[in-house]
Amino acid sequence: MSRVPKSTSEISTAWLTEVLSAAGRLQSEVVSLEFEPIGAGVGLMGELSRLHLQYAGAESLPATMVAKCAAQNENRQVAQILDFYNREADFYNRIGNQCSLSVPESYHADVEPENYDFVLLMQDLGSVSPPDQLVGASRAETFSAISGIAGVHAAWWGVDDQEHDWMYDMMSPAEAEKMQTMIYMPALEPALEKFSYMLTDEMKRVCRSVGERYPNYWSNLVGQDTFLHGDYRQDNMLYLDDGADALVMDWQISGRGKSVFDVAYFMCQSVPSELRREIEQEVLSFYVGKLSELGVSYAMEDCWNDYRRIILGCLIYPITVCGSLDTANERGKALAECMLSRNLAAIADLDCADLLI
Repeated sequence: MSRVPKSTSEISTAWLTEVLSAAGRLQSEVVSLEFEPIGAGVGLMGELSRLHLQYAGAESLPATMVAKCAAQNENRQVAQILDFYNREADFYNRIGNQCSLSVPESYHADVEPENYDFVLLMQDLGSVSPPDQLVGASRAETFSAISGIAGVHAAWWGVDDQEHDWMYDMMSPAEAEKMQTMIYMPALEPALEKFSYMLTDEMKRVCRSVGERYPNYWSNLVGQDTFLHGDYRQDNMLYLDDGADALVMDWQISGRGKSVFDVAYFMCQSVPSELRREIEQEVLSFYVGKLSELGVSYAMEDCWNDYRRIILGCLIYPITVCGSLDTANERGKALAECMLSRNLAAIADLDCADLLI
């Protein structure tokens, strides 16, 4: 029996019985299993399926759970270069139950080191869908999201890389160089060609200039290291009640880095440009204030300067999606357009091109 299934279709009752028993979650055995594919046309970096289970005896485990396995297309190569699957498994196995944000419960997470197969068994949240990132976050959702991530950042502020060496060092100079040479630059010209219909010559110049000097905009920041979500956006959030506080999913890009990244990424990807322009300064002041309430000092001037610089660094996400990932489905294409246009609008609004030296 394989330690990690290659896809959700390879999950069996025997495998489930073995791993859930080993985790101390199962007392009897799984005797029946049915698959329900979910997430088609939404996820870029993984394959999802809802598992309908029956047990031989009474169990505290639910009758359904969600299985996430490695992407079944070329996106898997990007995931392996940046070690997305170990990053998500480490989050759930090591600190998921300590996170101040609401996150799905994990029942099992593992990565096969030789072939990079990946599996995560997690809480089934039913038919609740994330809000549409194409529509974007509201003012209330934005402030709630920033408040929530400030709590995570404060808890791990100044994280010791020796004590927590398992945390992927996602914003180091070495990582910046790897992202430049292995991710950004190979995707750049294909992205500019595929989406040329929405890009001016000046926008193309900015994208190329960022690529040429990428480490300047990814690792050259003032703020302290902390633990980051890394993909903090609306498509990775679920609102389970009428409130503005979200359950946060998809921790596969998590790791150690500068806190302002999660804030900047949310603002330039999940907030409609008009609203972002209206509340941007207020949001940054609010974020600095929340950190202060939690015992962390981050000067507003430093935060603002870091924010403008990392807005340029954030370009790696839309450039990668637009240039090298499978966006054949309409949802994927629309998301790529949205990511690119909002990021470039933020660059223009904040005069970030002045930093291209």
